[in-house]
Amino acid sequence: MVKIGFVGCGSMSRAHVIRLSHLEEGEAEIRGLCDVNPENAKKLIKTINKFRNISPEPLTERNIYSDYSKMLGELDLEALIVCTPHVFHYEHVMAGLKRGLHVLVEKPMAISISQAEEMRDTAEERGLILAVGYQRHFQPEYFYAREVIMSGRLGEPHFVLAWLTQDLRRAVGRRGWYLQPSLSGGGQVICSGTHLNDIVLWVTGTEPRRVKAIMDLEGAEVEMYASLSVELSNGAIASISLLGDSPEIALREEMRVWCSKGAVLVKDGNIYIQEKGGDLVMMPHENLPRPPSPSPDVNFVRAILGKEECLVPAQCGVNATKLERMAYRDAEPIPNNLKPYILGSRSRENLQIQKAST
Repeated sequence: MVKIGFVGCGSMSRAHVIRLSHLEEGEAEIRGLCDVNPENAKKLIKTINKFRNISPEPLTERNIYSDYSKMLGELDLEALIVCTPHVFHYEHVMAGLKRGLHVLVEKPMAISISQAEEMRDTAEERGLILAVGYQRHFQPEYFYAREVIMSGRLGEPHFVLAWLTQDLRRAVGRRGWYLQPSLSGGGQVICSGTHLNDIVLWVTGTEPRRVKAIMDLEGAEVEMYASLSVELSNGAIASISLLGDSPEIALREEMRVWCSKGAVLVKDGNIYIQEKGGDLVMMPHENLPRPPSPSPDVNFVRAILGKEECLVPAQCGVNATKLERMAYRDAEPIPNNLKPYILGSRSRENLQIQKAST
């Protein structure tokens, strides 16, 4: 049984608990919760205690900590789930890894390339699993898109068109810190857009080589609009559009991948395949292969137990972080007061960028 602690008990932590509730009895147990606001942890306990399979011993206020170091020092844990604001991911993930814990971190993995790489390297050196909360890896339509493209059946990917829209201001709700650069480290590019950035790279099996970007704050402190042109490591081009000021509060997205022998379209939860010279055909949901687990949380636990391969490894987080930081770098000029957060002033490479731009 994997003994789990949480650092960060805000609204996203509840989603992680619901996902963990799909585990079989005896696979995992939540042992401790840490949040600077104890009320968040108290609310989360009410959700956790509904599921005996992940809380065989009901949690009480004795399981709540306001200091993550104290929780890590006092509890017998094997894994950590990090759901804190983006700028704290590096600190909390590294604390867990250095304690010998496997870690699942919310997206985005980090706010600088050097942070992401150090997190990945530390996990690898210690033989630990570091997973990132990119749930689209477990959606059948994206899982199948990757399978088809990686099989070579449609040839080499040549061009990707992907877009994502939502009303970020209304959608953040209790996570109002998404719009505060000192906590979020950026706007739509890394808040919701990071899901699309990751999936473009994951389904094509590529890394970003070069990024050209235009961004607009639209009256906010962080970017609300972004248009990214990305050269991928296989030579393909990706056009990624991210809109955080849509009339619709709900998140919508689409991804098309044109290959040398056909194309793939993922839209509204469906996947369409088109062979060269043929018609666009929607694949029936019942015929789609299913990922081994329904979510990154279940996969994380079962990877620790040796039952599955981790489908959201740290390298995915590193790749997305590279794309995002390259985009922010290219989108300058950024207002001076935002540079420490948007560019990630703690990282070596971005310190050099800032010095060169002053």
